[in-house]
Amino acid sequence: MIKFQPRNKYSNATPPNSEYQILEHPSGNLSRSIELSLFNDHRFAFYYWLKWNLKNENKISPDLITFDWHQDLAYPCDSIKNELIELDLKNMFEVSMFSWARLNSLNDDHILAAAYLDQIKDIWVVCKQTHFSGWEDEEIIDYKGKLHKIRKFPDRDSLFEKLKKTNIANLYFDIDLDYFTIENSTSNDKHKFTYMRKKDIENIFSIESEFMQWIFKRMDGFTIALEPEHTGGISMSLEYLSLLNKILFNGEILHRDCKWKHLRKVK
Repeated sequence: MIKFQPRNKYSNATPPNSEYQILEHPSGNLSRSIELSLFNDHRFAFYYWLKWNLKNENKISPDLITFDWHQDLAYPCDSIKNELIELDLKNMFEVSMFSWARLNSLNDDHILAAAYLDQIKDIWVVCKQTHFSGWEDEEIIDYKGKLHKIRKFPDRDSLFEKLKKTNIANLYFDIDLDYFTIENSTSNDKHKFTYMRKKDIENIFSIESEFMQWIFKRMDGFTIALEPEHTGGISMSLEYLSLLNKILFNGEILHRDCKWKHLRKVK
C-alpha cells in the first residue's frame, strides 16, 4: 500500500492544476500583501482559504464574496462534517488531499465546508442559478455552534447596496469564470453556450467603480476558478481570464511583472 504523504517537508502541497502568486495589497498598503490563486476546479478554493487563514492575525475569518453562475451552496452531509472536524487545519498537504479527494467533485460544497469550519464568516453570492431556495437568505451553524449568514443576489449592484451597509473589514474575493456565461451545460441539455457582453463584464469589475474600490480595501485573498467544463472549453476560460487580467492588472497573471492596474494609475 502506498503511503500518501509529502516526499519531504519542502514538497509543494498545492492541489493539482493550481497556481498562486503573491501581489502587493490592492489597498496600496505597502506593509501588506495578498495571494492570487488560479485553478481549474472551484473546490480547490477551499485549500487556499484555509491556507490564508493560518496567517490570519485578526482571528476573525473573512467574509466571502463570490461571483458564479452556480450557487455552489450544498450543505456538507454528516459524514463530511465528521471528516472536516478531524481535518488537521495546520497540515496543508492533508488539506490539499481533502480538497481533491473528499470535497464534492461537482464543486458545490466547498463554500459551506469552509463555513462549517469557521474558515469564512458570512457568504455573499452573485449568481444566475436560483436553485430551490431562490434569493432567500440561508444560514449554516458551524461545528462550534456559530451562525453564518448566506445571502444571494442576481447582480453586482444589488449585492453592493447591502455590502455598503455592513462593517465588513476583511474578505476573500472569488470569481468562477462560468459566471460570464448566460447559457451553459447546466442551464440546458444541448450543451449550448452563450456569453455576457464584454463591456458588461468590464463594467462589473472596473477598477474605477465604487464596488471594486470597496473590495480592494478589504481583500485578504483572490481566487479564480477556470471551470472549462462550464465555460464551453478551455479556450473560452482563457479568453475570459485574459479579459479579467486586462481589466484588473498590468502584466500577466502568474508573471512576476503582474501588478494591480489601479495602483499603477495612482503612481
